[in-house]
Amino acid sequence: GEIDGYSLVLSPAMIGVSNILGLLTADGSRDEVEVMDEIGSHGGVTASAAYSNGIYALVGEYTTHEELLDLTSFFRKIESIEKTEVHQTIGPIGTQMELSRMHLRVLKPLLHEPRLSVVAVSKKSGLTARRVRRLLNQLEESGAVRFQALLELGAANSIPFLARVTWDEKIANYQEIWDWIVKTYPLSHWQTFVSATEPVLYSLIAMESLVEVNEVTRALRKNEKINSVKALISKYHKFYPSTTRLKLVEMIEEAYPDPPD
Repeated sequence: GEIDGYSLVLSPAMIGVSNILGLLTADGSRDEVEVMDEIGSHGGVTASAAYSNGIYALVGEYTTHEELLDLTSFFRKIESIEKTEVHQTIGPIGTQMELSRMHLRVLKPLLHEPRLSVVAVSKKSGLTARRVRRLLNQLEESGAVRFQALLELGAANSIPFLARVTWDEKIANYQEIWDWIVKTYPLSHWQTFVSATEPVLYSLIAMESLVEVNEVTRALRKNEKINSVKALISKYHKFYPSTTRLKLVEMIEEAYPDPPD
């Protein structure tokens, strides 16, 4: 896998957003890309992917229980979907912070060019490099804004897969399992989604061959704290605008009506 780019977004805490991971099982009667795009057509979905064995995975956002119900109801109504599994997920949510006009001013040029240097942001914003650096440091320390990596998981002949891992709650917790995976596969591990309601997590990992995928699943099973492991091989994936992204764009455009640089 490779990083295909970055997206500047607000942290979940800034707008009270919670996240879900969904696993949908289809009967195989429809085109996979078509189903994936239909899943992504809901405004609450930020990413969707087609996996092996008729499984589709998605990442979603919601702010109220009504929005969560709307999401799950939408999934159940999709033609060819036979089973839905939705997990509210655990993860860092950042902190709340009031963004001043100066903060938004330095974020404006980064909105579509998140890799700009401090000097470049200084030139585009009309602020001194020293002030830009101070404002960016404030944003970084607060965790109010994030640079979210957009992954090109199938690049460089890699094989991305989701490892579904369950564990024995009597002898371990999710943090131990998560830390072990990250430590064992520091270059291959991309992201882990931990269920808030049951002892299961899904780790997104990219290996170079099916042999290596099997080696990872076998190594996970040998961990005495882990009960079971299943691997879902990725076929297609796509990202969609998130609430945390759209709200940041709205805030910047309200403060500075000109189109973002």
